[in-house]
Amino acid sequence: MRLIQVLILLMVSGLCSAQHSNHQLYQAYLNRDMSVWEEYIVEAKWDSLSIDMQKQLLNYEYGFSAYILGENADKAREFIARFENHLEDLKDALPIARYHAYMASVHTYKLRLDKAHMIANAKLLYAHVNRALELDDQDALVLSMKGNVEFYSPFGSKKKALEYFQKADSIYGNHCEEYEQWNHRAVEMNIEMCKEKLKK
Repeated sequence: MRLIQVLILLMVSGLCSAQHSNHQLYQAYLNRDMSVWEEYIVEAKWDSLSIDMQKQLLNYEYGFSAYILGENADKAREFIARFENHLEDLKDALPIARYHAYMASVHTYKLRLDKAHMIANAKLLYAHVNRALELDDQDALVLSMKGNVEFYSPFGSKKKALEYFQKADSIYGNHCEEYEQWNHRAVEMNIEMCKEKLKK
């Protein structure tokens, strides 16, 4: 009887995991159904995950925080705080350049949420993204983050942004973790946006 209960529990756990496979999360991204990402993030038990699974979840939290920021500011605060806490948990496990790139995104999100501390967040955003690039200019996430800063900043350069995005695209094309497929697709879309802006 005990064995049957364990087997049922394993089957149910496997089914729950399958509902949030990287393939399904990527398809949800393509279909703009971010409720699937929200379910995955909320249901994940951070402390019970392996380091590799925590890194994967962190990457989805990074993307979902950007999405929800444009939908619901109050909800965004909750998810950005979750993302930042998990980032600090993983600080020693992440490549230091990638940590700084993620921190740049944290301050990008805070910049939009907290107008009272705009200058402070802007300074930290630039400090982190530039430090990330100094440490590793071959990390696709670092390059895409630098591209985002150049593209969206009023002081940035669309031409430079395109260069960073194209370099990131090339690196993702050579090696991309399964959970990073959405990052690669986002870079491809950003390349098209840059080209459109430069034409105008």
